[in-house]
Order: sequence, then structure tokens, then C-alpha cells
Amino acid sequence: MRRINTLIVTLCVFIGSVSAQDLLVKCNGDKMKVQVLEVSESRIKFVRYGTKAPLYSLPLTEIDYIEYTDSTKERFSKPDIQLTEQTVEQQQAPSTSEVYDIGSYYSKNGVEGVVIATTDGGLHGTILSLDEGVVEWSTLDKKSLKHCGCTDKTDGRKNMEALAAFITSNNLSWSDFPAAEWCRNKGEGWYLPALVEVWHLGTIVNGGSRTTPKRDVRKQYNALLKSCGGKPINPIMYYHSSTEAEDYKYIMHSHCSPDTPHTGESRKSDKLFVRAFYRF
Repeated sequence: MRRINTLIVTLCVFIGSVSAQDLLVKCNGDKMKVQVLEVSESRIKFVRYGTKAPLYSLPLTEIDYIEYTDSTKERFSKPDIQLTEQTVEQQQAPSTSEVYDIGSYYSKNGVEGVVIATTDGGLHGTILSLDEGVVEWSTLDKKSLKHCGCTDKTDGRKNMEALAAFITSNNLSWSDFPAAEWCRNKGEGWYLPALVEVWHLGTIVNGGSRTTPKRDVRKQYNALLKSCGGKPINPIMYYHSSTEAEDYKYIMHSHCSPDTPHTGESRKSDKLFVRAFYRF
């Protein structure tokens, strides 16, 4: 019988001390010393022995067996089945999609960060950049300031598209908009989050609720960021969003503190914190 660990998926990699040493043996012969956190019907989740992060996830089809600390072995052999044309095609083209949980480490094709939202059962989602900056939203002088069309409150990618069109039509450059440029410089797909996305970040890192914040969850997020070479999330300062206020001179911001969530407006020339988002 397979072992099903009844762990809370979100940030489970940090809960408890890392003490159990299990041996994971892959089908290709590779051996890994790990701490097994969860075995489901299709995947296994684990951290490397002696660490708390990052969280790894592998399909059971890649694993030969696991030898647990009590010397018992759990082998993941394939059942005998009668091959059909459909099963042959499936075996010839196995799925390589990774499944991620909120609070896990993401690293793929040169993109890395912490997962803060998921869709489609963890196949897709949003990650947060490991580092952060402190820059202005815009460095244009007062005479040159205009509304850039960044009105979307839920999807910062749309605001980035609007800003790109504004830059082109007004013969400007991304350097005139440091917050968006900071995110864009991380590579294709990175963007400055919209107002609701920044607000959501603060809710997630505080345990999913601002009315009853959980300090342990915040500590776990910051510990993961540090272990991956990043910076902790600032609990005091405001973070830029890509959403403009009705008054073109101002931009919307939010915070990540455990206080009752609220949003506000600041001048585009004000230096605030900024984190980049990426959809996978």
C-alpha cells in the first residue's frame, strides 16, 4: 500500500524538521538521498535530505523504488496491460508536464521564482521573482506625464502591453518607466503586476487571510526566498503595481504586511518596492 502523507500542500516543505533520510532510486539508476513528503497516485514530492527547500516533484513513472528509513521498499512497477494503439502512443510520447504547488520553488528554462498561484491542478500558475528592486514608476518630468492606458487591475501583462504601445507612439523608452523596465529586464514573460495581483501577494504570504495572518507562513516564504538566493518580502513598505490611478500623475500601490489590506496612490516619481511576476 502506498504511503499517502496527509500534509498541507502549501509550503509543506518547511513544516517540521528535516530528519528522515529516504533513498529514491530512479528508473535510470540515479540515486538520491531525500525526505519524502507526499506520494500520490501519480507523483512524489520531496526535498533533498538535509534541506528544507526547494520542493521537488517527479512522476512515479520515472521512479524505480523508494527505500524508507525503516528499510522497507516501495516499488513503482508498471502493471501488465494489454497494449492497444492508444496505449502505445501514450508510451511513445509520455507527458513531461510538471505540477507545482503554491509555495514551491520553480526553476525551468532559465526562469526561477516562488509559486504564488496555480491553475489547472498546478500545471500552470504565477511565480514571484526571487529578488526585488526600489525604483520609480516613471522618471518623466511633469510636463511630459500623461495617462499611459495602464488601467487593468487584475492582469499586469495587459498594462505592460498598453505601456509598450504608449512608449512607441510617444517616442519614449522603457528607461522612462523604471519599475516596468526592471521587471522586463528579467526576460521575456516577466511583468509588473497589476493592483489586485500585488494585493493577492500580500494575502498569500500572510497565510491566505489578512484578518488572521499566520506569521509562520510568512517566515516560510522568506526562508524559501533566502535559500534560493533571493530577498525576503518587505512587510512594511509599499509595492508598485502597474495600474495607474485616475489622476495621471499617480500610480496604485499595495502592501504585503499582515495589517488589514488596503491600496493607495503614490506619485509616479516616488520610489517604492517592486517585484516581478511570471505566468507559466
